[in-house]
Amino acid sequence: MSHSDSEIRDHGKEKVQFKIHNIELKAKKKITTPREIRRLKGKFPLFYKEIKLIQAVSVHNTDEVKRLLESGVNPNSTDSQLRSALHVAVSKGYVDIVKLLLDYGADPNTRDVILNTPLHLAACIHNFAIISLLINAKADVSCLDIHGRNPLQLASSKLEILQRGWREGAIEMTKLREEVQQVVDLLLSILIRGIEEKIEKSNQSDVDNLQIMKLSLNSGPPEELDDQMSKLLSDIEKFKLS
Repeated sequence: MSHSDSEIRDHGKEKVQFKIHNIELKAKKKITTPREIRRLKGKFPLFYKEIKLIQAVSVHNTDEVKRLLESGVNPNSTDSQLRSALHVAVSKGYVDIVKLLLDYGADPNTRDVILNTPLHLAACIHNFAIISLLINAKADVSCLDIHGRNPLQLASSKLEILQRGWREGAIEMTKLREEVQQVVDLLLSILIRGIEEKIEKSNQSDVDNLQIMKLSLNSGPPEELDDQMSKLLSDIEKFKLS
């Protein structure tokens, strides 16, 4: 079987890119001390900046992260385990840096060496604010966490825990309102995303009802909270993820 010149060229490019990628990973694994990082600065300035971005994210240095992104550093920079800057920010719960990275074009569906996406990590730590940000940025909502649950199932589990805690007097009202609002924001993110992509059973009336409920969470009487959680649990049963 013969191959065209373009196919041969493409294959050659892929081999070169694969070799470069392997060299980068090996180099990242060897960088363990500040001295090695300084040496890298002189030889590979762009590579050095990517490492600096990962470091700035890991210590929650938002100003440095923004400075590096504004200077053109790749928002999808990764470490030796292919964890992107977004993976690191999500795993640490840094909502502000997650938003910043997404604003600069970070890919919400990138995978690390064990195939985790940022959404997997957000689901594992039940950070609903970050889950909502990732979903709004087109993260794959069908991704499952380590227990095989998708974001809707996580929301249902969270509500059941909150409702049980409220009935047992184990959670105070202000905290409860805050936690339920995060669940509502998550559901809104999923529904609005569904409307944009014309996913079955996603409609504007559901969005409107959730937005009304969100407003009433802060103003309604405490005795309505239990009913609102029950309604949310019932509504979740109607939703589905494609």
